[in-house]
Amino acid sequence: MEIKSESIEDFYNSIDESARLKRKHTNQIEFLTTVEYLNKCIKPNSSILDACAGGGIYSFYFSDRGHQVDAGDLVEKNVADIISSQKDHSELNDIFVGSILDLHKYEDEKFDVVLNLGSHYHLTDTAERNLSFEESIRVLKTGGIIAIAYVNQYANIIKFREMFTGEFELLDDYMKNGFHSKNKVFYCTTPELIEKEIEDYNLEIVHHIATDGMKFIIGDVVNELPMEKFKKWMAFHLSTCEDRSILGASEHGLIIAKKV
Repeated sequence: MEIKSESIEDFYNSIDESARLKRKHTNQIEFLTTVEYLNKCIKPNSSILDACAGGGIYSFYFSDRGHQVDAGDLVEKNVADIISSQKDHSELNDIFVGSILDLHKYEDEKFDVVLNLGSHYHLTDTAERNLSFEESIRVLKTGGIIAIAYVNQYANIIKFREMFTGEFELLDDYMKNGFHSKNKVFYCTTPELIEKEIEDYNLEIVHHIATDGMKFIIGDVVNELPMEKFKKWMAFHLSTCEDRSILGASEHGLIIAKKV
């Protein structure tokens, strides 16, 4: 089964994905939080599959720290960016264009870690999301770590509040389906729904994280902070981002789980 990739490719061809997590303080929070938590869970010298690698920011972060990383992405432009950036980093084990829905090139239980940090929120079809879990878990060793990023439904009502309050029909469709007629590229869920989605798989949740926390609520203030104060904000954020009361307000959520 193939991801319906035309609109996804159009989206990523229109942006600089490699720079997205670096532009502002509020963009950096997602990356800094993700690696903070993954570093707690990933053992030294691990084999890692970054199965929807985007421009490779996580692939290179972990390869530069001694891990063996395979990086793949559905979008050819993203993979070209990874190849272009390779000269500045430790060498990746493999770079490929491919879908997380079809990892047949890899045998069962090959990797210590699988990073699923993008596909879930581009798969509007339930069967495809399930297949992304199944393939990720298939190639993951028993006892290994999987990281699943998702986009929160309620946080994006805050982000797109003017559109949704201007067209309540869109809001109704969005709440029912996780997407709407004006944007079928992104699928949004809730912390409770994604936990329910993965409960039938052999996974034990280790951390469930509000990756960028209260970005949409006070992001304009955070972006203006000098670096010293931004570091203090990050310390506060990291101390609170597993608080269940914050999860639904965070644009991105992250589940880190162990295969049992």
